[in-house]
Amino acid sequence: MIMIEKTHFAARLLLGGLGTLLCSALLHAEVSGFQDRYFAEVDGSTWVLQLETNKTFQSMVTAKLQMGDTRNRYLLMGGLRNSQITGSYKPLMGNSDSFRGERRFEIKRLTEKTLRLTLNDENGKPNQNLNFTSNATQAPIDTAILGTWLTIAEPAGSLNKPYSGEQWAIRFIDDGTLCEDSYTVDTRKPQVQKDPCLTAQQRRWKAVDGKIYTANNNEDWAMQFNYRLMGERMVVSYPGGKRRVANMANDLKLSADNR
Repeated sequence: MIMIEKTHFAARLLLGGLGTLLCSALLHAEVSGFQDRYFAEVDGSTWVLQLETNKTFQSMVTAKLQMGDTRNRYLLMGGLRNSQITGSYKPLMGNSDSFRGERRFEIKRLTEKTLRLTLNDENGKPNQNLNFTSNATQAPIDTAILGTWLTIAEPAGSLNKPYSGEQWAIRFIDDGTLCEDSYTVDTRKPQVQKDPCLTAQQRRWKAVDGKIYTANNNEDWAMQFNYRLMGERMVVSYPGGKRRVANMANDLKLSADNR
């Protein structure tokens, strides 16, 4: 009798495990129906929707929405059912005080490469309906960092040149290229904003999950640094531990304007 009960118990455990694995496989199958990244053209700017599966709860999906060249970013968290994701969204950073809590969203897969994103307003009514398309050949560009960023030069501490300092500049261009340069300045004098594209060669770039990648002539991509936006500043962290804090250049006459 005891052996029979143990056999039944083991069978229930086995069936339960198989059920869990089957459910997990089905959820992953549903998630795989969506692409990782979608693009939409809205009012002349490119919006990017990045989908990520939840590592803790397989039936949940996290998404990040970058709304064109503004600094509006939203975090979407929802549940997946068939070909539809529903949940709530809120600002990723910044204007959370004026946002007043979370709002509802819906993502519906239309075809293999397209989906429709519906964002509700604070009253629960649909505010925007946007169609996004997946494009594997389109490199993701974080439009929030487009422009030229400069660090504040600090004295290098050399005995021979105590007032010399290094200034770092980087320019992200919306055609998918960037210029990066470091140069020596006299810290006693007012710093002159400089376009790094005047001296540095352009390279292709893409932004993925807070990391900047650049490509060489052989189209091999390599991670250059991590970055995050903190207010009006961009904090850059290199793999070796070096860190930079840069500000967006203001009223800078760029080399492209002189062509």
